[in-house]
Amino acid sequence: MIFLFIFLFSLPVHALFSSPPTDNVTAHNAAIAPSLQDAFDPLIATNGTVQFDFYGTNIYWVPISMHINLSLISASSKLLSLDPSVDNATSAVHSPVLIFAWGNVSLPLDTRDWEGDDCAEYQLNSSVNRSATIVFSFGNLSEKVSTTSNTVPVPAGILEEMKNTPGKDLLVVELNTSFNFTYTVNDQRPSFDEGCSDHILNFSSVIELTDRKNWSVEGDRTLFFLRAPVLGEQWFRNNLFNSVVFSNTRFYNGEISADGNQTYGFRLYDFNITNDSYGLWYIQSVPLAQSGGIAEHTAYNAPSPFDPNNFSYNYIYEFNYSYDGIGRNILDLHITSVFNDDYQFSREILSRMLSHSGNVSELGGPVNETISRKSMAFQIDSIRGTTIALGLIGVLLVVLLVNRFFGK
Repeated sequence: MIFLFIFLFSLPVHALFSSPPTDNVTAHNAAIAPSLQDAFDPLIATNGTVQFDFYGTNIYWVPISMHINLSLISASSKLLSLDPSVDNATSAVHSPVLIFAWGNVSLPLDTRDWEGDDCAEYQLNSSVNRSATIVFSFGNLSEKVSTTSNTVPVPAGILEEMKNTPGKDLLVVELNTSFNFTYTVNDQRPSFDEGCSDHILNFSSVIELTDRKNWSVEGDRTLFFLRAPVLGEQWFRNNLFNSVVFSNTRFYNGEISADGNQTYGFRLYDFNITNDSYGLWYIQSVPLAQSGGIAEHTAYNAPSPFDPNNFSYNYIYEFNYSYDGIGRNILDLHITSVFNDDYQFSREILSRMLSHSGNVSELGGPVNETISRKSMAFQIDSIRGTTIALGLIGVLLVVLLVNRFFGK
């Protein structure tokens, strides 16, 4: 009843979040986890039997016995969350913690004369010893963790291997649980003094369960390059800041700024919180209409010409932005991942106007090399003489060709 009360009043309000609530969800699930240490779930439970062997003698002191299998025990275990995670993807750089639920039930043995020797058998007590083994597998590496706790961090060796993910590899988790039930029973038997003597016996039975679940893995590796202007210089009437970012994690939010002033912001996702029957919370992304000037692509890419380490990336982001300005400007791209990690890329871009005659800008002013490109000087009179001479030669050639063609 207490668990149900906590569950009902811990449900989140169904509203969208503009940023991923990873800290809130992780804290909530960590607070719920202790209640799942003994959370028997009859919907997924496996039932088991205990074999009892009772002995005695009849009125003629002839040995008699009774062997019975009774369905008295049941157990359940289930993998639940790996926090932090978004859309069933976890982060290799945030030390995720696994949470699972397990529990068991054992019914009491009826007090009765099971084998018919006029001495009743009865239960003194019962107990269960539980153990869990979790196998974490990523790529060709596997590590096994034995535990009696239902919260287990991903091993450091697996985390280090996970950092090399392109952003789509799977972390495979296998949960193996064992429940060893023991019943202590007094198997009373007839005594020569016309009473019943005590015979204390232990009867044991084991239920073993397995559950498996996968999570995709994201990291924190990015590769940025400027697509336009490639050389970092451009005509001021067509200012561009076009870039591409390869990544092994998803981004949801960002902004572009010039000289420290935000000029353009975008958001690709909102976020929602869902819950399960155990009371745990999960984060789901809600795609938004893509803003102009940004595009998200999912593909397996190994941009070896740009990455000397030959890493692969599962996500590609294109950013196309135009702006007004002349001279040297610092353009910044600031983006945030779905795990609230920030990344910033900066480039200095020089925007200049054209000039002619070596000393006049295209706006008619004097040439300033900071904001104008130099050009070759020339004299109008010499250009006119050369132009006239070349024109006369061209006319003469045309006349000769026409005369030859029509004179035949």
